[in-house]
Amino acid sequence: MSAILEHLVIGIAVGSVYSIVALGFVLIYKATGIFNLAQGSLLCLGSYLCYVFSISIGLPFYLAVLLTLAAAFLLGWLVQVVFLQRMIGQPHLAVLMVTIGIYLMVRGIILMIWGTYSKSFPSYLPTQPVTILGASVLPIFIVAVVAAAILFVVFILFFKFTSIGVAMRATQDNQQVAQSVGISVKRVFGVSWAIASLTAAAGGVIVGTILSVSYTLDDFGFKVLPAIILGGLESIPGALIGGLVLGVAEHFGGAYIGLIGIEEIIPFIILLILLLIVPYGLFGLKRIERI
Repeated sequence: MSAILEHLVIGIAVGSVYSIVALGFVLIYKATGIFNLAQGSLLCLGSYLCYVFSISIGLPFYLAVLLTLAAAFLLGWLVQVVFLQRMIGQPHLAVLMVTIGIYLMVRGIILMIWGTYSKSFPSYLPTQPVTILGASVLPIFIVAVVAAAILFVVFILFFKFTSIGVAMRATQDNQQVAQSVGISVKRVFGVSWAIASLTAAAGGVIVGTILSVSYTLDDFGFKVLPAIILGGLESIPGALIGGLVLGVAEHFGGAYIGLIGIEEIIPFIILLILLLIVPYGLFGLKRIERI
């Protein structure tokens, strides 16, 4: 029983990291209707920016994290202005191809500047595991759970109670109608990309601490796709629940099934089964088209 509880706690902790990464996808889709395949590369770039601030420049780690989040916010806004502002009102497939181009471009820049060698952050948290409900958990996973909880509460309130949050929801529903009532779609796009880039950087710092800072971190952008679709593309709580389910399923699969690499495919098996039953995800909007 204690072993099952330990796997559950660790799975939730890992799932919290996936939830943070998934949040960036949902924020952009919820505000703009765009499925952003560049999110993984922004996560990877965020981890490298934090490495530069903390190791290359030598700033205290917590200050380096704050500067990384600020730089990621500005970078997300810049990406939107340079590459995506011209795509407002264009077919979604064209915009999707632009995000793939951004992903490849950022990945290439990372390889040109930092190469393929892995790097490590300074030790800023205790390495001694903490016992929670009989399970031994590293402090960084506790940080991930707390960070995920804070981010999700903040953004749920943001979309519900702020004017820009309401404008982002209206823009996702119909860009042309939103413009006709005075909403600046360009501003909505800029804010959504900036915030999504910030959440990607936060995820990059946490993942870079757990693993290492490497160009392969951009794989997380694709690894969390089952979590996003499982929870529903437009649902912030769905991103949280989808990430947690993904983390728990992955950890239990790796622990009890015993096949090499099974933890990598279990999330996709769950996704395929669920989509046969609930095509829009657990909390996704059901769209009915009448002909």
